[in-house]
Amino acid sequence: MNNNKGRITKTGLIRWAGLFAILAGILYIVIQFIHPADNISSVNSDSWVMVACLTVAMSIFNLIGIIGIYSRQVEESGWLGLVGFLLFSLFWLASTAFSFIEAFVLPMLTNDAPEYVAGFLGIFGGNESEVNLGILPALAPIAGGLYTLGGLLLGIATFRANVLPRLAAALLAIAAVVTLAAAIIPHPLDRLLAIPMGAALIWLGYALWSGREKSIKKLSNVSLEV
Repeated sequence: MNNNKGRITKTGLIRWAGLFAILAGILYIVIQFIHPADNISSVNSDSWVMVACLTVAMSIFNLIGIIGIYSRQVEESGWLGLVGFLLFSLFWLASTAFSFIEAFVLPMLTNDAPEYVAGFLGIFGGNESEVNLGILPALAPIAGGLYTLGGLLLGIATFRANVLPRLAAALLAIAAVVTLAAAIIPHPLDRLLAIPMGAALIWLGYALWSGREKSIKKLSNVSLEV
């Protein structure tokens, strides 16, 4: 009789985190192609609410996936991995909060406070608001910094740890830096810059889910023994 049946293990949880990373990467890419225009007329549409809800789910999935990616290499990635993990996680927490507002708050304000909605939509587009949004406009560059620096450091740490596929780790780091090009690419074409990040998340998630990183480590151990 197998007493381990149904038992929750660290390895099992990490594998499931990999599945969430795969889903997050897929959603991250798909959302870029179905996102409605960032204007008030779109905010009241069903497609706006649907995409905003998908973005909330994607952000939460990313948090779970990143936890799994970091947990799988926590000892090997060192302090660099920890810093990258924390910064990247903070970005997805912020993304969850902003997307929640887009899904459940903005649609209720389009009639009573259209200027506020327009200002909120312009935060990440760099457009000036006609109303006072408090500290919200300052959060956009901070969030961008968390995304770029967090993804870069986590990618470098993952590459150096050599537990997960190195090419996937390199893609993660490159994808984070590539987003800087959004400063010169007009919106909404800059959404295409999310595709490399989505691909990196899918790749790393698949490595966790399939257990491919175990075979890589075994091969390296065999070569050392020989």
